[in-house]
Amino acid sequence: MQDGSGLTTDSSSADISRKTAIYYSASVGPIAIMGLPLSIYLPPYISEGGVVAVALVGLMFSISTLWDGVVDPLIGTMIDRKSKGDAPHRRWMAMAALPLMLLLALLVTVGDRLDFWALLPLLLLYYSCYSLFDVAHLAWGSALSNGRSEVSARLFGAREYSAKLVLVIAFAAPALAQYLLPDISLQGRIIAYVSLVLIAMPLALIANQKVPCRPVVIEPGFGWRRELKLSLQSPSLLLIMAVHFLNAFAFGAMAATYIFFAEAYLRLDQYGSLLLFLTFVGGAITTPLWVYAARKLGKPKGMILMCVTLVLLLIGGMQLPLAGQLLPSAAFTITLGGAFMGLIFIFGMIADYAPVDAQICGRDRTAFIFATGNLMQKLGNALALTLSYSLLGYFGFDATRPHEHGEVVRNIWAGLPIVAWGMAALVALFLVRQPWAQVRQLPLPHRAVSG
Repeated sequence: MQDGSGLTTDSSSADISRKTAIYYSASVGPIAIMGLPLSIYLPPYISEGGVVAVALVGLMFSISTLWDGVVDPLIGTMIDRKSKGDAPHRRWMAMAALPLMLLLALLVTVGDRLDFWALLPLLLLYYSCYSLFDVAHLAWGSALSNGRSEVSARLFGAREYSAKLVLVIAFAAPALAQYLLPDISLQGRIIAYVSLVLIAMPLALIANQKVPCRPVVIEPGFGWRRELKLSLQSPSLLLIMAVHFLNAFAFGAMAATYIFFAEAYLRLDQYGSLLLFLTFVGGAITTPLWVYAARKLGKPKGMILMCVTLVLLLIGGMQLPLAGQLLPSAAFTITLGGAFMGLIFIFGMIADYAPVDAQICGRDRTAFIFATGNLMQKLGNALALTLSYSLLGYFGFDATRPHEHGEVVRNIWAGLPIVAWGMAALVALFLVRQPWAQVRQLPLPHRAVSG
């Protein structure tokens, strides 16, 4: 039965209504838009300005990525220690919203005219605000699920589905602008893309108000060093973070080399952006199926299924004659994109484990755990980029003559993810037997739910 707020009073059933899950997931719009696509478009835009050398642009974004990962646990600790009263997580998100939009506007309008020492502080501030918005949203989802597997699957499945839909629109906006205005500059395409934030952010803040809230009582904090020590003493948490890192590494390796893969192996360089767009279309189509798998099988088994599916798809795809074939390549890309669903299971596992962790530690550390997960994701992406490009250089890849190295690019593009997802499946096997990871969970004491 529902108490009128969208939450049910029967702990054995789903605690979150579908409407509440939709409102929660709507907040992911700005996170999706300001994340992956921006990292693709912003570096070339700044490079084209000529004020900052290309090498320094790479260094600047490497520093920003590292900072983004390191600051996440600090922000998570702050959220855990300072959140109290009604709706603390949505207040953190609202606090980050305006600075995010202002910093983004500065970066895309005058970013190509600023020097290294002016841009770097702007990027560090931008990614700090982005982390605050993102970590607060993840911790909020865990608080709403209250340790119930069914609920966390619904919430984070809805979050991932919304992110996929937003990414489809985000990648389509610059392409549409270029189609309608063939002479439009790169800055114009970026502004067409960023303009979506002006729609997504107000909608997110409005949707936040529709999610039922419950009070949170502030608890004494440990500090980040103590938080880290406690985390290192938890085998379950270490296994979850290992899966998170390996999944991020696999996806990052594919993303880092995808443009080269489209050019050198598929020989469809003029359709590279279209094929990248189709991966998110595939994800949007299959998300409900993976949510169903998470609810029926449990998150660890669902993760194993996803990893095995991706490994088999990549091994099979490497044997197909895809070079120069648009339709088969598009079909393969859509199918592959439909299997990129690791975050549904990983975020769900973190949400399911959080109440157990609170029992062990004596306090709620949800935001810190999610922030640590973000750090693992960013480290995985960074290592994937470094290793992929190092291997390309080692095997003599020349970006000016990509067609001469098609087999090399294919082997790196598929080989690294095959190894990483294979390892992730093996690690997830150790999580299957954890009591908190079962589909039907052991009863846990009720804790306050944050809105």
